[in-house]
Amino acid sequence: MAKTFNLPAVGDTMVEGAIVEWFVAVGDEVDLDQPICSIETDKSVVEMSTPHRGTVLRLGADIGGVVEVGSPLLIVGEAGEEIPDLPPPVPVSPTSPRPSSGPAAAEPTRASFAVSPLLRRFAHEEGVDLALVRGSGPGGRITRADIAAAIGGSSTQQTTNPTTPGNAPSSNGTILAMPKVRKAAREAAIDLATIVGTGPRGSITLADLPTVAPIRGRRERMTAMRRAIARNLTASAQQIPQFTSMIEFEASHLMARRAELRASTDDPIPLDAVLLADLVAVLAEHPLMNAQLLGDEIEFFDAFDVGVAVDTPDGLMVPVVTHAETRNMADLAHEITRLASAARDRSIHPDELTGGTCTLNNVGALGIVAGTPILPMGTSTIVAIGAARPTLRLVDGEAAEVPMSTISATFDHRLIDGGDSARFLHDLKEQLQR
Repeated sequence: MAKTFNLPAVGDTMVEGAIVEWFVAVGDEVDLDQPICSIETDKSVVEMSTPHRGTVLRLGADIGGVVEVGSPLLIVGEAGEEIPDLPPPVPVSPTSPRPSSGPAAAEPTRASFAVSPLLRRFAHEEGVDLALVRGSGPGGRITRADIAAAIGGSSTQQTTNPTTPGNAPSSNGTILAMPKVRKAAREAAIDLATIVGTGPRGSITLADLPTVAPIRGRRERMTAMRRAIARNLTASAQQIPQFTSMIEFEASHLMARRAELRASTDDPIPLDAVLLADLVAVLAEHPLMNAQLLGDEIEFFDAFDVGVAVDTPDGLMVPVVTHAETRNMADLAHEITRLASAARDRSIHPDELTGGTCTLNNVGALGIVAGTPILPMGTSTIVAIGAARPTLRLVDGEAAEVPMSTISATFDHRLIDGGDSARFLHDLKEQLQR
């Protein structure tokens, strides 16, 4: 009997996965826990293993295809076994009219068909009005392919109200406009309700939009990872009132300590490990910097699970060094090196990218002197260490060149005030200069 393996969520935020590579093909024999494919989530690339054994009867998608969480990823059974089509269920809204079962039943209305939250979000991001999309799925259900066709401007995917005059809305309250028109209007901050349509049945065309700038270059859809970064940073900037403070410190002591550590072992000691050890020591004295706001309460984290920012070819990733307060320098160095390597080759597990209580970003490794980092959601503090640069200072009354670095720290102003940030930065400066 055929058995279906539905795609599970491998992270709290995962709603879909794109097939990167199949390790099996239809007709292959698979065993329990055998790797079958790799999928790209919004955070990493992970391998999936099958919980069933048997002959592969169907693959859930081609390479590059997207499978929603809970949808079939693989079907196995006996060789040659017939398997029926497995369309996803189409629930009927309890408030919408049910189509009659008699011979004179009318075509079901659009409201009768549920659209998954994932497809609704996909349509919203692409500027597609679902009310104007004709579903090609079972019983008229709207599929991802239907939305993709609407994005491409396929006229067969659009339905219009023949009685709609001018720019009046259709019978369902929707202004008639193709997806590309809606997208252009959104990018130009134009309210379509103020535009008189000159197209068929009063639909709005590109020519109706005032001074819409032409596309002057290539466009491409962001990767799942880049979209996740954009969503998270937008949420942080919109929901958290934050401010950045800076302080300089003399970096000669920090560099000397790192040199001593590197000379005492054959293992690499990344500067991030030394910075993290110093940061944790200071966080222990400033609990507000290792906390988050939950409604009207402050949650002070018991552990110091510090995110360490990593620059990767696919974008910024922030693996979390868990229980940093319990690790010695060698352990910190090994864990940071391991996580950074896994982040860069996209083999890191999604769980290793969540749960940070504070964040450290060594922007000096990229030659940056100072900046204004944005807080990750669920934290109150992010610390960025800038590049050391030679600076003339008075030392014992004489001008001398010393390496100076800048600490740039951003705080949640709902929890932390200027005085709190100043004391924290002063203590961190002293710790780095010891």
